[in-house]
Amino acid sequence: MSYLVLARRWRPQNFDEVVGQRPVTQTLKNAIAKDRVAHALLFAGPRGVGKTTTARILAKALNCERGRTSEPCSECASCNAIATGRSVDCLEIDGASNRGIDEVRELREIVRYAPSRDKCKVIIIDEVHMLTEPAFNALLKTLEEPPPGVIFILATTHAHKIPPTILSRCQRHDFRRLGQTEILPRLQQIACEEGAAVSDGAMKAIARAAEGSLRDAQSLLDQAIAYSGDAVSEEDVAVVLGLVEGELLAQTTQAIIERDSSSALAVVESLSARGDDLQRFCQELLAHLRDLMVSKASKDPAPLLQLSRVPLDTIRAQAAALTLADLETVFQVLSRAEFDMRRASHPRFVLEMALVEATEARSLQTLEALLTRLAALEEKLPAGRVADPKPSALPLLAAVPAVRPVATRQPVEAPPSAPSDSATGPQEGWSRMTRLLEQKKRSLAALLIAAQEVTLEQDRLIVMLGNGNTFTRSTLDDPENRRLVAGAAAEVFGRSLAVEYRFQTSNTVPAGSDSAGLSAGSSTRSTTGGATQRTTGQGELNQSQPSGEVRSRLRDPQQRAVTEQRMAPSDQEALRRHPLVRRAVELFDGQVVRVRAKQPE
Repeated sequence: MSYLVLARRWRPQNFDEVVGQRPVTQTLKNAIAKDRVAHALLFAGPRGVGKTTTARILAKALNCERGRTSEPCSECASCNAIATGRSVDCLEIDGASNRGIDEVRELREIVRYAPSRDKCKVIIIDEVHMLTEPAFNALLKTLEEPPPGVIFILATTHAHKIPPTILSRCQRHDFRRLGQTEILPRLQQIACEEGAAVSDGAMKAIARAAEGSLRDAQSLLDQAIAYSGDAVSEEDVAVVLGLVEGELLAQTTQAIIERDSSSALAVVESLSARGDDLQRFCQELLAHLRDLMVSKASKDPAPLLQLSRVPLDTIRAQAAALTLADLETVFQVLSRAEFDMRRASHPRFVLEMALVEATEARSLQTLEALLTRLAALEEKLPAGRVADPKPSALPLLAAVPAVRPVATRQPVEAPPSAPSDSATGPQEGWSRMTRLLEQKKRSLAALLIAAQEVTLEQDRLIVMLGNGNTFTRSTLDDPENRRLVAGAAAEVFGRSLAVEYRFQTSNTVPAGSDSAGLSAGSSTRSTTGGATQRTTGQGELNQSQPSGEVRSRLRDPQQRAVTEQRMAPSDQEALRRHPLVRRAVELFDGQVVRVRAKQPE
């Protein structure tokens, strides 16, 4: 007699022996007891969790010679015939090999006849999702109204591939993936009955490798017993299944902790030399990092680490040397590598690069950490550190004179800044306001961030903008936008302020005109209330070209330095305080070293 594998020899024969599917088995037992068994059932779930086995048990329960019962005897002729697949009234059809419309037509002819011996005829179609669309259509009417005494049981691992018209005619039962703690007791029971001494480490390795399938776990146990005999150790299971030793996982993790790229690469070399699956090693390393995360984040990690292949003391020691941020960073690096290794022509190179990156990843700071540090530095900076000028029209960036002729009036000191009654300066407060508005409405913040000058007059915040077009003015005058700006101003400055917009324009002066030295500017002022008023600008908007004498001095480095020193201090200070300059300094974390005039061509 041929050898019967453990998965078939230890196949459950009643509902109570089915592991981990109590919601399904209890429903079927109650349906049998109350005579409420549906004529079409759909068993959906992953492989090796008991779908076909449960279908056979249901067929035995319905056709047992002792009567319809939720506990079939498994001794009568009908139960034995169904269990061994010899029953003429319990047909098991493979949907993958009988998937055409001709096979379904033949099945329709079979179900027209009454059962030969049993009380009802049970049709089990395994992998039903493999049927063709015409075959499904041919099955619809029979599935909806089968002949008396006929029950259809459809089993599939891909329920989403079954047409909705079939699903709506079936009572669906979902089988779930088994946990490793549910697989272990069953394996221990089988090993004890078979007289094999299997170590706990070997049992855990098999349960983990089964990935939720009890049938796969039984097959792996059968293979391990065949390899090592009656005594199965964890090392034997690792050899049979191609698993990575826990010692190598701990060694690789320690190399990452110590930032030792050489040791990490040495592990890859040893695995490659003996022909191990490097992708499997990467998966095992990810599982070990998960165990470190559990040890770090959980108050009681022991129950969650029962199946770990690395000793618990080692896990705790390595977890203590890493932060959760470190674990997350390394996990992401190796997770990307595991995905790339599936399609790489040289998986070893991908793994080696990932391990080197992981050893260096701990020294890198995340964007969130940098932003947190930047926010902390901003809070430490003193408020109002830059003196604010009096509320008058300051020169624009383009309006600063390119060259101050030597024979000019003596520079006049800039008037002292008007003291602000707020702890926050206008420019600093405006920067904070734009950041707040960017979180609420990006389009509005994009218009206001280009402000050229911001001043504070008592309860008015005056904002100087560029040439405002119709769209800009209508956007700023929108009631909802005015409300957002006013709210941001109140939040930043701590009091209610009227925000007033002024739009700067300059007159065009013909080339060669005698009045090219100074040209008056004009600005349009718009308050948040929508009122518009025409005012006259006070700043210099253009400057005459330097004379030939000045141009020659600018070409001489010594004379150029003298010319730069003779620039009016007020002009230099205006450039330093200009919003665009200050924005650039803040953005690049720099400082203004010197202010010099642009050299003429």
